[in-house]
Amino acid sequence: MMQFAELNLHHRGNAEKTTNLVRRAVRMGYDAVVINIDIGQMEAKSSDKSAETEHQPPRKKKRKSNINPTEAIKEQSDVIGGGGGDVVPDPFLVNEKQLDLSSLEQAGRKFRQFSRLTVHLTDSTSVHKLLHHAKLKLYDLVAVRFDDEQILMTLQRKGHLIDLISIEADSGKVPWLYLPKVVQACPGKQATVFSNARSLMTITRGGRGVVLSSGADEIIAIRAPYDAANLCTLFGMEPRHGRKFVAANAKAILLRSQSRRTIKGSIHVTSDLSAIPSSLGQPSELTLQKLAQIPEFENQLKLQEKDIDGDVEMIAIV
Repeated sequence: MMQFAELNLHHRGNAEKTTNLVRRAVRMGYDAVVINIDIGQMEAKSSDKSAETEHQPPRKKKRKSNINPTEAIKEQSDVIGGGGGDVVPDPFLVNEKQLDLSSLEQAGRKFRQFSRLTVHLTDSTSVHKLLHHAKLKLYDLVAVRFDDEQILMTLQRKGHLIDLISIEADSGKVPWLYLPKVVQACPGKQATVFSNARSLMTITRGGRGVVLSSGADEIIAIRAPYDAANLCTLFGMEPRHGRKFVAANAKAILLRSQSRRTIKGSIHVTSDLSAIPSSLGQPSELTLQKLAQIPEFENQLKLQEKDIDGDVEMIAIV
């Protein structure tokens, strides 16, 4: 049984560094981790972009302090995917043989790892590109972030493949959130983070479907499960509700991703009632006869007898 899940361990193209992140997460008590590849925006192909900018003067190189976080993520995604804004790389999973899972095994828990793709959506075209990308189904989880509330309306109609909506801690004010009064005691970015979090808890009625993840690039940035759960007190929640943000809600998302890979339904048709399994440990013919004696089932169950080569065949029509 899964106990704690970390849904956002960044993979920047360095397999050894990502493996160290997973090792640290396991030591801190997580038995399920999600390795996230953030590709930034879904943009046009690099060849088309170069044709558009062929006659434009070269731009000045930006200082490191002025680089937009989305642009920085895009540069990192070029390293992972080999260049080109529309490149979606294959999922990355660490080699479990390189992990020490003895602590989980002693506790009777099984280690699980999942893949995640995160994309920044800017318009309806980027939504269309994402939902129809050939590699989308290779990922266990698909997360998006956006600034335009119209994209949220689009995802309500077409976003059945989207598992998470990501809100970065340093993203500033989120336009599509109904923001309450800014927390006066917290200056700068911290006020915005807490304000967004409190609004999110309000509109989701106590954090339904909300998960907390570290978004760690470095080992020191990973929070232990109970440390992450305790953050809910800063978001206006009671401490007893904090566990679900790293346990129950995270588990529900991972189970939903696994259900997409299973059979949605099946039907077995046979005229041999003896071949129909019965949980009561008795022949199916006897079970149907007993059900037919109940008035509530008479309108739903019709028994028709046909004489086929001297044998009696019972056909159940439900």
